[in-house]
Amino acid sequence: MKPPAALEPALASLSRRRFLALLGAGAAAGVLPTGCSAERPGWLRPPPGVALRQLSPRSFAVLTAATARLVGATGADWIAEGRVTPAVTADGWLAAMPHLAAPLAQGLLLLEFAVFPLLPKLWPFTSLASDAQDAVLGELAASQIGLKHDLYKGVRSLAFLTFYADPATRSLISHPGPFGRGAVTIADAMRWEAR
Repeated sequence: MKPPAALEPALASLSRRRFLALLGAGAAAGVLPTGCSAERPGWLRPPPGVALRQLSPRSFAVLTAATARLVGATGADWIAEGRVTPAVTADGWLAAMPHLAAPLAQGLLLLEFAVFPLLPKLWPFTSLASDAQDAVLGELAASQIGLKHDLYKGVRSLAFLTFYADPATRSLISHPGPFGRGAVTIADAMRWEAR
């Protein structure tokens, strides 16, 4: 699947020097990394037979966990069941745009390992309960610090782009699919039904 044109602008904020300065400041302050490593659930690992090209297993897990928290309960269930694998899609897209892989990996590692006072947590993001993950993402979204808000925007954009690019998610948003495939007519595509 070809990466969408929106991918590069969505992740542009993660490649700024000031974002990398935040990562450096976190490392200098001793808030990176925590070194904690618990066994991750199977749904946070790449599916069997999938060889990652750009994401590390850790960044795969962080992106998968963050996406599950951002897309809602049904989407999270589908990710946990393996029906949708947004991090696999992201890895493929990043293979086509490798200049975005390093900044994204740094952002995901910051989300995973940064602790209080940088982020409201003491453990890696992937080892937190879902409500604690929501609190971390909520703090990033509401932050008045541009660097933290940029991290949220980049992860959120990639999460939504990769999740909703999967054809399996069309039923969640009542999208009939692209024109010219199957029996979808223009009239069907233009009809709006509240559900």
